[in-house]
Amino acid sequence: MSQDILLLEQALTRTTQLLGNVTPEQYGQPTPCDEFDVRGLANHLVAGNPYYVILAQGGHPDFSLFARDRIGGRQPGEVYAEGAKEVLAAWQTEGALGRQMPLPGGGEGPRLADLHLLEAVLHGWDLATATGQDRTGDQDAVEAAFGTWYGNYPDAIRPQTGMFGPSKAAPEDAPALDRLAAYFGRTV
Repeated sequence: MSQDILLLEQALTRTTQLLGNVTPEQYGQPTPCDEFDVRGLANHLVAGNPYYVILAQGGHPDFSLFARDRIGGRQPGEVYAEGAKEVLAAWQTEGALGRQMPLPGGGEGPRLADLHLLEAVLHGWDLATATGQDRTGDQDAVEAAFGTWYGNYPDAIRPQTGMFGPSKAAPEDAPALDRLAAYFGRTV
């Protein structure tokens, strides 16, 4: 198993643990990711796994996956764990790790596997913050996401992709994941 897959597995495992601790009483709580409450974020995370399965297999983005309720009456951590197994298998297929995100203006952007790692790490931080859990994340996965993304996604291109808000300040001595969260528009 490649280092990329191991890092992604560690991030998905950590996010599974966080989702496993979420209770229905927390669903309406706000999250640092302004567009989601806890249930909306949990659903977004759960939908992300089948979304990345399609992309890892060379398919086109299917944003309708995020519009459906993927949790139903189940516990979000259980649903996410099932999807994590499927997506890890998809990332291990020939050529999957080399696939890149097409940019809205044309050309190729970051590797999709790097984006998936960022999503798991960053939204894990969002979920942990919203539900009062430990938000330090898996250190190896955090370091990999930080090294790939921090300082490499300028505010000027963010409106074109619609993926992240403008950077915010974080204390210089803040943990790497807090600084990464602020870099992607979260208030730390």
